[in-house]
Amino acid sequence: KANRINTNNAIKSICFFSMLSIQSFATYVWTQKATFPGVARIELASFSIGVNGYIACGIGSNVKFNDCWQWNSTSNVWTQMASLPSMARYGCSGFSINSKGYVVCGWNAPGQQLNELWEFSPVSNSWMLKASFPGSARYTASAFVINDIAYVGLGYQPYTNDFYKYDGITDTWTQISNFPGVPRQNASGFAVNGKGYVVGGHVDPSTDLNDLYEYDPVTDVWTNKAPLFSNGRFGASAFAFNNLGFYGMGGTYQVNFNDFYEYNPLNDVWTSIPSISGIARKSTGEFSIGNAGYVYGGNYLNGTFFFFFWELSDVTSIKPSKGFVASVYYHISTSELVVNTNLDRETYLYIYDVNGKIIADYNIKAGQKVSTLLLSLDAGLYFYNLGDFKSGKFVVS
Repeated sequence: KANRINTNNAIKSICFFSMLSIQSFATYVWTQKATFPGVARIELASFSIGVNGYIACGIGSNVKFNDCWQWNSTSNVWTQMASLPSMARYGCSGFSINSKGYVVCGWNAPGQQLNELWEFSPVSNSWMLKASFPGSARYTASAFVINDIAYVGLGYQPYTNDFYKYDGITDTWTQISNFPGVPRQNASGFAVNGKGYVVGGHVDPSTDLNDLYEYDPVTDVWTNKAPLFSNGRFGASAFAFNNLGFYGMGGTYQVNFNDFYEYNPLNDVWTSIPSISGIARKSTGEFSIGNAGYVYGGNYLNGTFFFFFWELSDVTSIKPSKGFVASVYYHISTSELVVNTNLDRETYLYIYDVNGKIIADYNIKAGQKVSTLLLSLDAGLYFYNLGDFKSGKFVVS
């Protein structure tokens, strides 16, 4: 069989032109996406891998879950994946590193806090138990990722200010500097430009916070930054794209919010952006894919659970990056995918089939001009994602 990409020649190419964000009077738009087909829930774990987002576990109307769902941003389709092979849980945290997803900590019932770490492989659609979180078992911890290293800390019970980093390659945890603010639970985390951020959170009985702390992994130092100029809150949504942080929704025991804000770490400034549609809610799931952020679910003050799914995108700020170009050549005779780039930072190349399943992934290092991936492709339509630089599709016929 002779596979070829859109031509009759033996070696063909697809050009990728990078798209980087230049922030200038951004116009943000909320767009409703495909409704989650599972049972509505809150306090779930969420993460993204390539063009797919995932939600796992959580709690609904007094029902706890251990199931996992994938949403494909190209097809806008939800697919149920393999369930976590352990007890149902909620108040757990999620993150992704090295093309794997993770669910850490949480609880099954009052007094039954967990310190387990589970790794999900989208390629094999399977879970594997990894090194346990080394701190005390807890739920509603905070997490963020910097350069494929995960950082997890805070949470309850009791309230704590310890923080740890996790290396998925070596499956090891290392304690870092303690969080310098008030010990808390249900604070939100995100990372931008090699720094981690923790914002908001709650301390019983009625302290709801709006402060922001920045973590520098190079110096192992936390720095207090500009607080959100709006209400303190917990269970808020947070994610990052276009080198900016985004934070909003959440609430207190008395009121929920649907407002949203952009945080620019370059000038340490918060800016109000359009509120998310619908009734104010908290305890959502969220992740970012490329140049957009996504929010799932949440609950109202009356205990009603929200199962709709929304995308936040910036429709004005994406402009080509000067001087960047990447090309991909598929060699039919050797079944090799050769990637030529001039990237100045590490990223991943993902190849997907028409069902949104990852069929190949490859780590592309900064400065690695030529990367070769062994890949045998059948005839058909395929999608690719080159980190947050470019997404697209190609045909092998």
